[in-house]
Amino acid sequence: MKVNKSAFVYFDGEKKRAKVIKGMDIEDPANKIILIFNEGGWGKKKKDSSWLCLDKDSFTGTLGQLSGRSIKGKEIVLWMNKDLWKAGKTPEVGCAKKHKYNGKTLGETPPWWECILGPPTLINKVKGQTHISNFSQFNRLNVMQEIVDAFESKGTPRGQIFLIGQSCGGMEALRMEALYPELFNATIALVPNCWDRSEHSPIRKIQLDEIRNAKKLNTLIFHTEVDGEEDYHSDSRYLKWMADIPGTKWIELPKHNSENGKKFVINGVTCKIKQKMRGGWDTKHNIELGHKKKAYTIINPDIKMTLTKKDRGHAIPQSSCFVPYLDDIEKFMESKI
Repeated sequence: MKVNKSAFVYFDGEKKRAKVIKGMDIEDPANKIILIFNEGGWGKKKKDSSWLCLDKDSFTGTLGQLSGRSIKGKEIVLWMNKDLWKAGKTPEVGCAKKHKYNGKTLGETPPWWECILGPPTLINKVKGQTHISNFSQFNRLNVMQEIVDAFESKGTPRGQIFLIGQSCGGMEALRMEALYPELFNATIALVPNCWDRSEHSPIRKIQLDEIRNAKKLNTLIFHTEVDGEEDYHSDSRYLKWMADIPGTKWIELPKHNSENGKKFVINGVTCKIKQKMRGGWDTKHNIELGHKKKAYTIINPDIKMTLTKKDRGHAIPQSSCFVPYLDDIEKFMESKI
């Protein structure tokens, strides 16, 4: 079953079924603690927004089990945000076609980066939205401001609104805390990263510099050394410096700890993850070849061969094995109310 609109979700882990309340209206909003979930990816089209799966091994199936819990007499409710399409879809291919490199259509080259990070000339405009960049991640602020304002107008105090996100949504949770800390009470970042494969990437540098320059991060971060995404140096080995920023709480997710060394086991439960590692080994990027496969040289092919047989840690938060960590999220939120 899928839901194609933003909705509040309650998930019963024992009965493995969900209760869904579409829209933004909920009973007794003044006594609700709203936890907004933002997915990852470099933007979506409106027609691609039917992603809200209600299975137990999904974000709704794990995070939805926070709904109904009580903090100081107020009820937590998860709200799955399906309005991020308003921020646009990053025109990766469009930038490569319009800004060729040495006469070739190549991504991950200087003109491609300039286009991605530049003015929103190639991104689809949405009425009422302020787009400042071709990189949809930078356009999400306006969407989130509208959502928070709407919940506040319906009766939920701003101090009872939290943001949780995974992947690019996790980076957004960090950026919101670094740049716009007044927007949410606090944020939770699940395996945050949101850039490309190249070590030369300004997309990576810009976002991480924003975090580094923050005087405080009122946030809880979950990450792992075996995240397994393609993004250059995107796992906890390269990002754990964030834990030293005042206000940050860091929880390290496990490495491959099953008997065969390929899977994740949390509190005796093996995570059901279909995706295999597609990153985590060192590479060198030849910009002259752009995004082509041969542009990337694997420093140690044996390490890559070993890792590609193992499950991807990036997917832990959407597996039912993540449920024990919900207590940590609840305690973090309670400390802020």
